[in-house]
Amino acid sequence: MAHILVLGGGFGGLAAAHELRRHLPPSDDVTVVAMSDKFFVGFAKLWDVAGLRPLLDGTRPLERLGRRGIRFVQAEVTHIDPVAHKVETTAGTLSGDGIIVALGATYQPAHSALLGQDAYNLYHAEALPGIRAALDELTEGRLVVTILGAPYLCPPAPFEATLLLEERLRKEGRRDHVDVVVSTPAPLTLPVAGVDASRYLADRMLERGITIHTESKVDTINHESNTIRFTNGETIDWQLLLAVPAAAPPAVVANSSLAGPSGWIEPNRHTFATNADRVYAVGDCTMIATATAQLPKAGVFAEAAGKIAATNLAADLYGGDHITFDGYGFCFLELPGKQVATVTGDFYAQPRPAVRLTPPDEASFRAKLQWEQERLTGWLG
Repeated sequence: MAHILVLGGGFGGLAAAHELRRHLPPSDDVTVVAMSDKFFVGFAKLWDVAGLRPLLDGTRPLERLGRRGIRFVQAEVTHIDPVAHKVETTAGTLSGDGIIVALGATYQPAHSALLGQDAYNLYHAEALPGIRAALDELTEGRLVVTILGAPYLCPPAPFEATLLLEERLRKEGRRDHVDVVVSTPAPLTLPVAGVDASRYLADRMLERGITIHTESKVDTINHESNTIRFTNGETIDWQLLLAVPAAAPPAVVANSSLAGPSGWIEPNRHTFATNADRVYAVGDCTMIATATAQLPKAGVFAEAAGKIAATNLAADLYGGDHITFDGYGFCFLELPGKQVATVTGDFYAQPRPAVRLTPPDEASFRAKLQWEQERLTGWLG
């Protein structure tokens, strides 16, 4: 009887666990270890702050994995021994016959240290109550959404948030007195999607009077004067600041023998195998090189990698064909009015990703809703 450990309860971990359960004999054990006892799709946080839907409505408990024959252990992973297929956790030592690491990412400490009063981490679920309260009180001044560095999670999300919050302010009659600004250190809004998609997104924001600062890397955030200073010397003031810190590998990943020089796990980009036998890594804890940068840290890609890693680990144990990832994927791009565009294509293409943007419509918004519900229901009932 085999026992597989899946470290992480996000997109990559849940996709891998269910795929393992599908491939392995019923007598084999699949255990998911995660710090949080809940799962939600990332864009549900944006809907919460934009007043479209409470985060709780899109949240499911991971204990429901037991209904699908998957054991769930709520614990922090503190050490990974990939050779012995053993992990230390706050709930004790766990060992198995194979491991899939899907531990996600954390935030650059230097960026987190910049935040404070009226300056929130846009991506942090625990910050949502504070953000909602601050938005309710925002009647004049400037709302700033700023990307502090790269790589960061879910490339479209800061711009989606900017558009959805601008729409909320407009609907509530406050937009005439609140300036809306978004900044990024990159030369384009969405470098991973290419020039055309970036220009399309920038045009949509400019149409709504949103100021865009590209090539603007934050140097300091002054909480006494509520000002941001960029490295180019420019400064802007703010009444409410929503920041997106750069992603960082969890310490348990960076300190493991699985990590590459970058601190991230750098698995085979087609099979997601690591440098250890029967150990795979998927999702945001990995760095997957592409022709121009790296594979986006987004749930769609983590899910695809999780399924492939699980299939290959099952093949390692019982024989069968190994499968590979071809670099093809997509990202949703939500716009005001419940409209969704999609960026789709081959992210492994040479000499640059071959992706295209499909114009937004309401049908794609409904498809996005369905995509979320299929995962919530399929994985957690």
